[in-house]
Amino acid sequence: MDKTNITFKPAKTQRASDVIYQQIYQKIISGELKTGDRLPAERDLCEQFGRSRPSIREALRMLQQDGLINITVGTNGGAVVQGVSLDIAEQPLRKLVDMGAISVKELADYRTFNDQCCAHLAVQNHTAEDAAILMDIVERYGKAVADPQLFEELDIEFHKALAHSSHNKLCILMTDVVTTLCTNMFWDIAAKEMSKEELVAFNQKAFEKHQKIAEAVIAKDLDTLKKYLNETNDMFFDSIEINA
Repeated sequence: MDKTNITFKPAKTQRASDVIYQQIYQKIISGELKTGDRLPAERDLCEQFGRSRPSIREALRMLQQDGLINITVGTNGGAVVQGVSLDIAEQPLRKLVDMGAISVKELADYRTFNDQCCAHLAVQNHTAEDAAILMDIVERYGKAVADPQLFEELDIEFHKALAHSSHNKLCILMTDVVTTLCTNMFWDIAAKEMSKEELVAFNQKAFEKHQKIAEAVIAKDLDTLKKYLNETNDMFFDSIEINA
């Protein structure tokens, strides 16, 4: 990891740490600072920003808390850019659900509409390669109905592939965060509430509906697509108790 030639403007506001944070944040988000890049040493940052080490350290601490940099100590230590991860979006959302600020029902309701948005865009934008990926997942889906762990993984993989078929970056991001969180929660509850036989029977129905969804996307059949998306989400969330 080489030292970069990135430079920063002096911080001229009362809350210098916020300005320092924003400048470094913007360079990471824009891609000017890339994953693996090493930030200048604290002394150099003090000179560039025209601020003291406490302000620099506070800004770096904030960046590390947000998962944007990793700080190590020692001879080869320093602040290294971690890039933008989906964990940045997922972790705060998970905390909000855990604290009850967002209910599981609200999350489930939103997931339903997010799936519909992804699927509608997938109908318009999917490629032959996207279609092949969806059908490959469906085939593996059907073979995994008796394996709850694998079935859960394929459920997430299917919806991520559906989102990628939309070729919409926001759909992809929100599906990665919301679907993973929502699906993991569902399967955690289902594993406690369903017997093995009930889970296998449920998985078989889920596979059949996901197969219909994939076929409807490929056929560009919006009516059938909406029907099976609604049935699938209703089946998932009606099968467990979800409190508002």
